[in-house]
Amino acid sequence: MVRLLRFDLAGEFTDPGTEQAVIAAVAASPPLYWELLDTLPPAAFAVYREAWEEVAAAVEAEAQPSVPQEWAPAPDPMGAARRLADLYQRREIARVLERLGRDLYGDAPAADLLTALEEEEARVQGAIRDVAAGRLLWAEGLVGRVLEEVGARHAQRRQTGRPVLGLDTGIPRLNELLGGLRDGGLYILAGPPGAGKTSLALQIASRVALRVPVVYVSFENSPANLTLKLLCRLAEVPAADAERGLVDPAKLRSAAGDFRAQAARLAFLEGTSRTTVPQVRARALQAMARHRAERCLVVVDYLQRMAHGRGYTDLRANVSALVGELTDLARRLNSPVLALSSLSRAGYQGGEGKADLAALKESGDVEYAADVVLFLATPKERKAVPPARAVDLVVAKNRYGELDSVPLVFKADIGLFGEEDRR
Repeated sequence: MVRLLRFDLAGEFTDPGTEQAVIAAVAASPPLYWELLDTLPPAAFAVYREAWEEVAAAVEAEAQPSVPQEWAPAPDPMGAARRLADLYQRREIARVLERLGRDLYGDAPAADLLTALEEEEARVQGAIRDVAAGRLLWAEGLVGRVLEEVGARHAQRRQTGRPVLGLDTGIPRLNELLGGLRDGGLYILAGPPGAGKTSLALQIASRVALRVPVVYVSFENSPANLTLKLLCRLAEVPAADAERGLVDPAKLRSAAGDFRAQAARLAFLEGTSRTTVPQVRARALQAMARHRAERCLVVVDYLQRMAHGRGYTDLRANVSALVGELTDLARRLNSPVLALSSLSRAGYQGGEGKADLAALKESGDVEYAADVVLFLATPKERKAVPPARAVDLVVAKNRYGELDSVPLVFKADIGLFGEEDRR
């Protein structure tokens, strides 16, 4: 076997002549700089980046830029700029292949190489999208698309007789408040230990899985245990009894038949200290490709456990960094992300016996980055018949509508939340 130890694939995707021509065109006609700005990321210039930065600085300072006389302006500056942008993207891809080529001959397990490849792929796509994200989007170019989307929603509303929502949570009042789980939104479900966060997240996940794929990232429960909880909820038997051998398997087999449609779209990812957001994104894209879906739901159970690997010494800083990554994940997948946050009982009650955004301060900047913040709280007045207990699902922050509290009854033994009848 020939060992390919060193190679420079990225160097194959440069065009010094085109770089010179674009820089010379801008120097000859400075207003052209503003026309090319959206097309040309700074890294598009691999050979003459310093010359480009000098010309750009001169234009922005309203000074006359200068270049060597022998540099001829490009006859088609915009076409040349697009070529440089394309070469930049190819260099980014080539660098990934270079690193993988070198690592193939190392001692790292193949599984680790695949993980690294997934992370690099996400990084490259992120870098490319960041260029587009920095562009000005003029309203006149958006009006047509917005009107088309509104027309499609209106037609769907007339056809179905129901308002158009995001993904159905299975809780009617919550759907009304949020408009369902919206594409690109980050949702935080917070509460103290034992409040029922995982049970509610599983219930929502199984409901959403009727329509689109779900990737449930768990840092506490095994995939088999979560599947058992889902089956027991459908069979209305306690999971603890099933684990002790007290449940007739026939009941769970029947529930498994009813669960078949959701089970095909619900995937679990067992989280570890090495699990990264790019890995989650790769698995979400895999699930979407398998079901030919344009969106999915990602559930992270839970924030504090996943945040430990962010690289900061302080948990609060780690959580803040992770929330930023999850916000970006939701936008890039154009899918909702539901993240669970565990809070201390003292901080959660806030000294007033109620859920409050201030309780999230111990967990970083969650309350600022999230689109929706939900709390599971114990109401003071309302009661339920044991072993069930009354729970309020408090909508403490909602970019999409009003704030309110949804009264629920939680049957903790079977992990089932039901909306209380207000009649």
